[in-house]
Amino acid sequence: MKTNTGFTGRGWAAGLVFFLAFAVVAARLSHIQLMTSKQAALIARAQEQQSREYVVDSGRGMILDRHGDPIVGERGKRLIAFPMDWRQVRLHAAKLKRVAEIAGYSYDALIQKLIALKKPQSLPTSEGDDWIVTPDQAREIEALHIPGIHVMETDNRSAPYGLARQLIGRVERDPFLLRERYGEELASGTYQPLSRIGVSGLEASFEPFLRSQSENVITYAVDGRGRPLNGLRLKQLPGREGTDAVSYQVVTTLDRRMQHAVEKILHDEGVADGAVVLQEISTGDVLAMASRPLPDGGSFQARPWDNRAVMETVPGSIFKTVVAVAALDTGIVKPDTVFVCRGELGRYGLRDAKPGGHGKLTFTQAFAHSCNIVFAQLAERLGGETIEKYARKLGLAQKVSWNGSLFHESDFRQLLEEQTGLIFSSKAARRDRGAVAQTGIGQRDVRLTPLQAANLVTSLFHDGQSLTPRLVLRVQSPDGQAVAVFRPQAYKENFRIKPKTLVQVRRMMRAAVMEGTAVAVQAAKWELAGKTGTAQVGTKKDRYNKWMIGYGPYNRPRYAVSVVLRGVPDSQDPRALRIFQRVMDEVALIEAEERDDGKRK
Repeated sequence: MKTNTGFTGRGWAAGLVFFLAFAVVAARLSHIQLMTSKQAALIARAQEQQSREYVVDSGRGMILDRHGDPIVGERGKRLIAFPMDWRQVRLHAAKLKRVAEIAGYSYDALIQKLIALKKPQSLPTSEGDDWIVTPDQAREIEALHIPGIHVMETDNRSAPYGLARQLIGRVERDPFLLRERYGEELASGTYQPLSRIGVSGLEASFEPFLRSQSENVITYAVDGRGRPLNGLRLKQLPGREGTDAVSYQVVTTLDRRMQHAVEKILHDEGVADGAVVLQEISTGDVLAMASRPLPDGGSFQARPWDNRAVMETVPGSIFKTVVAVAALDTGIVKPDTVFVCRGELGRYGLRDAKPGGHGKLTFTQAFAHSCNIVFAQLAERLGGETIEKYARKLGLAQKVSWNGSLFHESDFRQLLEEQTGLIFSSKAARRDRGAVAQTGIGQRDVRLTPLQAANLVTSLFHDGQSLTPRLVLRVQSPDGQAVAVFRPQAYKENFRIKPKTLVQVRRMMRAAVMEGTAVAVQAAKWELAGKTGTAQVGTKKDRYNKWMIGYGPYNRPRYAVSVVLRGVPDSQDPRALRIFQRVMDEVALIEAEERDDGKRK
């Protein structure tokens, strides 16, 4: 009987190949499983350790405002409070009443704050600001000997309150991110596997300058539910040995007083989701940037650490500012060109917000009253390519915050989380007349960030040249010597917008305040100019973004402001206008006080 040896040999070879391949895969899976388990163990260890620690002093460099006043990292004595239950409160009631008096709280307000604590925290003032206790206050509080109430020297880096929280960012243990971003430094020993690093905001962007050289930590015991045991078995760990490197200071463009005012206004107006950006027109510098919701006590699903000021969302009618610039600059319309609005475009199902339409009106009036029909018609005449060309010229559909060379890094960005925004989602959409008409009123694919919106206004004062807003002025050593300076920048020009066009648009923004949709801000301390916007959002289109952008004072423009309330249920919500006016009023007050202080000096 003849044997088919060729078949047997090929089968044996195929089996061997299969076996070897299986062995390689099995080995690889085993390696992955081993590495994954090690990484998981490291993360679990980091999380467990972090949940039972209070960072007294992070050892990181300070973050300052433009005047050198600390925003984050100021070292001083603060009252550190541990969570208390009602039994502990009753046991120390008399002493806690004295603490309340020293701290400027009512007794009930202090107790509510202590009961609500989930972990140790420095106690803020009754206004919610940072409280550095005086030597006399420290001695009196320490003499009370209340378990869970301690006065410590701290830089307060982990406080769940403070200014510009999303912009400043957070510092955490994140072994994966540490390995990804700083693998070489980890290998060299600059970082340890469980080192804390900046994971968002300026803390992340400027981590190489701010990084900790030493760290003082308190560890504390927890009960079965993970709650701190009121300071029992407290143990302070000494700072780890640092290197010869220096923790530098980051000097931001923020104005502490203006930032504080903006944060308070958002709180007073009950903004659940939104942002405000205040920009200096002459330089493009960001003087205040605030985002809601806040990280403390909010829903995890709300993503409170996401900075809404640099997140894209639907702009609605504030985008008509771009269309107005394009239409005037290309000469297809003049401020006094007459239109007739009957309330419907007659195609694409596009209607005006005013039932029956605005009737006969000039282009200036169409802008002031935010007529959808006029701007849809103009968008069709301009075409998608021209609209996008002018939008990009004015700083949209691109990241606008300062970027450039910094030492060995050729594309350094001051804010990593900034989103780009969008005008058209595809080339086909840019050619689709219906999509173009909807784009003309700031709907369809259009997305803007509040930072881009403020910068759009600022661009109207720089020959239509879009600046790259700075958030940081310089990095300096602790003795004030600059080691890195970020100079003002603007995007390279590919064409110029006529100065006459920009003047006309600025006047139309004033008309919106004098006779149009923004008349509510006429009561402001300064004469203002601006543009409102309402955009339908959500799958059912039952939520709205409410916008207000503009500048002031009208005769001597110095500040641009953008305000957005995201996803509100009421299309007539007046708060964006109110917030815009209140921000401008506060800036006017601060300016006046600074002038008076200068005279007294």
